[in-house]
Amino acid sequence: MKKTIPALVLVVLFSLSVFVVPALAVNQFLQMPIRVQHGPTICAIEPQANPSFPTLGKQLFSETEYAVLDWKTKLNQGLGRHLLWNITLAEVPLSIQKSFNYTKCDITINYLPEPKTNSSGFIATGITIPNFETGKTNIEIYYLDIQPNWTKKEWVAGNQMYYAYVDKPQYTGLVATSTQLDSTIRHEIGHSFGLGHYIVSQDALHNIINGLEDMPSIMIDTVTVLGVKHYDITPLDVAQVKSIYGNGGFDNQVQHQDNYQRVYQIGMSKQSYQPGEEMTLDINTDSFDTNSVAEILVIDSNNTMVDNFGISKSNSAISLGNAYKNGTYLAELINPITGDWDFTSFTVGTQESQSDTNAQTLPTSIPAWIKNTAESWSQNLIPDEEFVKGIEFLSNQGMMKIPQNVQIPSWVKTDARLWSAGEISDQEFVSGLQYLSDKGIIQAQK
Repeated sequence: MKKTIPALVLVVLFSLSVFVVPALAVNQFLQMPIRVQHGPTICAIEPQANPSFPTLGKQLFSETEYAVLDWKTKLNQGLGRHLLWNITLAEVPLSIQKSFNYTKCDITINYLPEPKTNSSGFIATGITIPNFETGKTNIEIYYLDIQPNWTKKEWVAGNQMYYAYVDKPQYTGLVATSTQLDSTIRHEIGHSFGLGHYIVSQDALHNIINGLEDMPSIMIDTVTVLGVKHYDITPLDVAQVKSIYGNGGFDNQVQHQDNYQRVYQIGMSKQSYQPGEEMTLDINTDSFDTNSVAEILVIDSNNTMVDNFGISKSNSAISLGNAYKNGTYLAELINPITGDWDFTSFTVGTQESQSDTNAQTLPTSIPAWIKNTAESWSQNLIPDEEFVKGIEFLSNQGMMKIPQNVQIPSWVKTDARLWSAGEISDQEFVSGLQYLSDKGIIQAQK
């Protein structure tokens, strides 16, 4: 979910959302389908040296340290010495970036002057990019200052001349103010914990921008440039995090019946494309009504966003063009109203040949979101078919099915419970899945 700033008329508002939100969402949080599975490690990656800003890396590390401490302090407020909400910050300076073990990073923060891939021309202060396949999240913080850029727009209608001043914000080339950086970092970390934007009325937003009232949430979709010069993680934000994970902290989560679910609504016309070949994303919008909206992110193997667009009920097939470079990509769907999500992978370029195309091998690195599915299944909260859907991508490009009237052995359910609790390794759990595949209980489609 990116913090974008479209052109606006006569309002100094830097909007951070691409969604048209129904009126019922006012004074509510939108849904952000991201979850951490334990007390997260946030890795802050020092930006490349910039001679124009010699102390930039130190400044950004400090701003991030304060933001993480702020979240940790607010979540643990009133708990005394018994801290339940554990968040670890790992600073990764330039000198160790080649040797650093990035596998321990649940959330990675990169600092860039402005969006690296910006074909749509969006202006943003930051963006949160989930990877639904790995369960990890990337955050990009854009450290250049953004200021309004008012231009006069004229048009004629009914032989009458009209004009308005339109704000098309732009990067100034200078480092952003502490207000912009501090609020953005706190905001994006909130997204990485699973908080969506907090929606207020236009009147309230006008008052906030002009300093007439305080922000009720750090997740409000705006960068203030007038009036308010402070930034706060509020009790509303803390309460929303605890409504997602329970009161026991990230490491002692309880089962919640929220709207966080995979919906299997998107797919590519093919799984592999040649360079220059037209690519089409197929979207099932049968469940959408006229007010439904969702966002599609396309990310590369480095979790960098390469494409982004909104969809509605009228969309069914969307062209991604033919300009993608060789590599592996994920197209991800995020519905901020329902919390639904989905993803599909595809490659551009020649895939590496396999020595045995008939062999069915299962990976040993399993995305973290599957543990939620395994835990629910082990507690008989979802049927066998839903469990199989949750692990379908583990074999043969994510295409798996379970034959009708076949029972999965009870010991596999026990394994799922132990694995979701961290009591057996990924390899031991995968061995059980391999057994199901070998016995034909779970069958890979060709």
